[in-house]
Amino acid sequence: MKADVVIIGGGFAGISAAFFLSKHVSVVLLERESSLGTQSSARSAEQFTVGISANTMRPLGQASRAFLENPPPGFTDQGLLSPRGCLTVGRAEQVDRLQTLHDRIAGVGAGVRMVSRGEALDLFPALLPDGVDIGVYEPGAADIDADALLQGYVRGAKAQGAQFVTAAAVLAIRKVGAAWSLETTAGPVEASMILNAAGAWVDEVAALASLRPLGLRPMRRTAFTFAAPVDADTSHWPFVSNVDYKWYLKPETGRFMGSLAEEVLTPPGDVYPDDMDVAQAIHNIEQETSLQVGRPLSKWAGLRNFVADRNPVLGARSDAEGFFWLAGHGGCGVLSSPAMGQAAAAILLDRELPEALREFGVSPADLSPDRPALTTPARPTAASAQTTQA
Repeated sequence: MKADVVIIGGGFAGISAAFFLSKHVSVVLLERESSLGTQSSARSAEQFTVGISANTMRPLGQASRAFLENPPPGFTDQGLLSPRGCLTVGRAEQVDRLQTLHDRIAGVGAGVRMVSRGEALDLFPALLPDGVDIGVYEPGAADIDADALLQGYVRGAKAQGAQFVTAAAVLAIRKVGAAWSLETTAGPVEASMILNAAGAWVDEVAALASLRPLGLRPMRRTAFTFAAPVDADTSHWPFVSNVDYKWYLKPETGRFMGSLAEEVLTPPGDVYPDDMDVAQAIHNIEQETSLQVGRPLSKWAGLRNFVADRNPVLGARSDAEGFFWLAGHGGCGVLSSPAMGQAAAAILLDRELPEALREFGVSPADLSPDRPALTTPARPTAASAQTTQA
């Protein structure tokens, strides 16, 4: 196979890039699993929010809103967003942290307001009053139909000529003249450019090309579901978390999704829920809400991938012309996929970033794998705000 661009990785990052790139150049996407979107992309909280601590990711989220609200004709036959709202609560002594969250959301032009204890309890009646003095409410937060979004990207990219090859593990990568040659379990592939969108495995892919690692840090997060109270209509309740970020809850049909919101450094691979983390999350939720969790209906874990400054990476380094990185989405890969996909197409094709990003002051240098903030690895830290994708 030959193409202008070969994309390694069939999650939301790689698939959205394929959709936007294939409008202009030939694309082959390689996914080592037998189907697309099976790793972190399939283990998301499926929430749209711009209450994100990472300064570059926040405008990427807001810049994605227009596409998610009004996808192009033929992209999907159903809406991608459903109203949900997002509520973060805390005590009086935490007002500065809540104000910071409010200002971050407002700073990208999204609707947000501070709410009193009474309004917080009206929005999410299961909250216990003793733990809530004040809150931040983002009314424009929403549920994302991630499957419809994924299928829209795939269908659109294929219609534009992109090829998707599953069960295609990359075995070796080498530069041959001006092109890149890849040996895969599905046969050889040659391309002018590589886009490394392999999620938690991006450093392993780089090693196949004898390139130095990015320093990606995959972090495990565990989630679970449990039955909603039979006597409560929770359909209009918002996504909720405390500002300490020791738990979060998302209402779903007849149930809740919950999480401890933990970050545990974990090698790339299939990850499994940690029973102690599930138990701790249940304890925290029952301490601050009237909900009785009981036995979880289901539980799972996924990896959220960060670099040192916790902002996404997109671009090439000076040591490997034509080898591009798309990584470090920190759990926001689904919600930011429209803007990141458009940005990937712009950077690989040496064009300006989308206007929506330029209006926020985002430049290729902010996304570059060569940016100074990535020269010194950072130690893992707890999430400082509601980057809420599980």
